[in-house]
Amino acid sequence: MKRKVLIIIFLLILSFPFSIKAETIAQKRKEIANLKAQYQAQQNKKKQASNDIKSDEASIKNKESEIQTNQQKVTAAENESAQLTKDIADGKKELENLMSAYQLASGDNVYLEYVFEAKSYEDLVYRYAIMEQVMSYTNGKIDEYKDKIKKNDELKVYIADRQVQLNNQINNLNNEIADLYDDIKKYDAYANDIKDDINDAEQFLQWMVNMGCKETEELSACQARVNSTNNLGWTKPLIKGKITSYFGYRISPITGKSEGHSGTDIGGNAEGTKVYAIASGTVCKIVKKSSCGGNQVYVCSYVNGKKYTACYMHLLTINVSLYQTVYTNTVVGTVGGGKGTRAWETCSTGAHLHLGLGTGWYGSDYTTYTQWKSHLIDARTTIGLPKMGVWWYSRN
Repeated sequence: MKRKVLIIIFLLILSFPFSIKAETIAQKRKEIANLKAQYQAQQNKKKQASNDIKSDEASIKNKESEIQTNQQKVTAAENESAQLTKDIADGKKELENLMSAYQLASGDNVYLEYVFEAKSYEDLVYRYAIMEQVMSYTNGKIDEYKDKIKKNDELKVYIADRQVQLNNQINNLNNEIADLYDDIKKYDAYANDIKDDINDAEQFLQWMVNMGCKETEELSACQARVNSTNNLGWTKPLIKGKITSYFGYRISPITGKSEGHSGTDIGGNAEGTKVYAIASGTVCKIVKKSSCGGNQVYVCSYVNGKKYTACYMHLLTINVSLYQTVYTNTVVGTVGGGKGTRAWETCSTGAHLHLGLGTGWYGSDYTTYTQWKSHLIDARTTIGLPKMGVWWYSRN
């Protein structure tokens, strides 16, 4: 039920009458200038992202260098602590030897003998002072060693905490770098789309100028004069075939998820099968080797006094040129979408023609793929194709 509601909403949105703005050659020039400014803005963002990546990589390098230096400090501290521990042990042993002679409080005679062996009173005082100094020095050295060991232990704890902190910062920087690379891909993709729009707009503008359009004349009116053939109906794009996927919401054969399908898929033909124009008109856009859609031809036509743009996607070959006049017996291209286009195609599971149809003319009434999608209608019901799975064997 939910899916049916989504489909109805999708079809209502696509069938809603969009207002078409009138454009002149002068306005088209401004539009191209604006597109170029957008393109430059994306290039600037890409440059800034690249600089941020370099800065983050330099920061990572510095932090890794600090980690290496800290590891060396830890090793040195461990070696020093080991030596100090040994010195303490040696000092304790020496102190124990001295203590064997320093037992006055316990009444031991060894110390008394040592002291009273003095030959004079001065010698007695001297011997006593020596004993005091030795004991004080030894105890002082032991306390000094212990203090160094304590500081080394504190240093190792600090370095360990610092290393955790640095590693976290490095991980964050690596994540930031990954995000920046993703941003660069988005900037590139958007910039390439804008570049394509600029190219299309400039080619269209040149065509209009060549056709004698004036600076202040509406482009749609001028294009209507050039593309004046009024078709009284439609013909099928293939001599035979059957519909394999409808226009509208469907489950994607690529992702397995629900998606909006922008056209009608026609199968039952091998790659290389001729694809014909469904109405006479003018080739108003050509796309070559797109990763999703492959080779594409757009034809602007008048049918029963109304403007339409037909799109033929997943073509193996393109057999027409931009702004060429085509007729219903003109081969615009050949069926692709299979092995022959797999080198660049990612949105096709096999040989078929994707037929899209929109109101208005690509070029004068709208200039971007997003705008084209907002004008889409169901080609199957509009030109009178059979239902899913039903074969036809004539273009009539």
